[in-house]
Amino acid sequence: MEELINDPKFLKTLIDLADELCRPYNEVQEEAADCLKELYTRHWPVANVMGLQFAQYVLSRGYQKTIDVNPEEIKELTKIARQHSVAFVMTHKTYLDMFVLAVVLGRHGIPLPYIFAGINMDFMGLGQLARQNGTIFIRRSFRNDSVYKASLRHFIASLVNKSAHFMWAIEGTRSRTGKLVWPKVGIQK
Repeated sequence: MEELINDPKFLKTLIDLADELCRPYNEVQEEAADCLKELYTRHWPVANVMGLQFAQYVLSRGYQKTIDVNPEEIKELTKIARQHSVAFVMTHKTYLDMFVLAVVLGRHGIPLPYIFAGINMDFMGLGQLARQNGTIFIRRSFRNDSVYKASLRHFIASLVNKSAHFMWAIEGTRSRTGKLVWPKVGIQK
């Protein structure tokens, strides 16, 4: 965590931001540190095993235990995942898609992705387990919060530099009727 907060490039960004916002640097730096603490997550192996077992349990309640995959595509995905960060983007129609993808990746030894979720999902019990499974809770709105935007960009860039993978659902594609609706831009500047 300290390496994130004290990264020289990020500190330079904060100096520029403090000048732009006409605010004291130490105030901006303290706010950025709080933002990074709010965003920070990582994959804990024990929590990942528990999370995958939970996902398999949820899926087994309504579906067969087998998930059909194309072995050639899994091999290709494995090659790509070893060399690059991969973004798995899906519609927000159901959470089951994320469970299925996580189970398939786990079964084939592909590193689990970091998952973007709204901060409203960070409640007691679920929040801690989700953070230990690589869930990045982001604020629902931060359009006018330059410090939060800079902190989010920095955190994501640090994960990309470590070849991390990401998964998120396009916001706004879920409806109460089950119809797919036009998406809203979920992760933006």
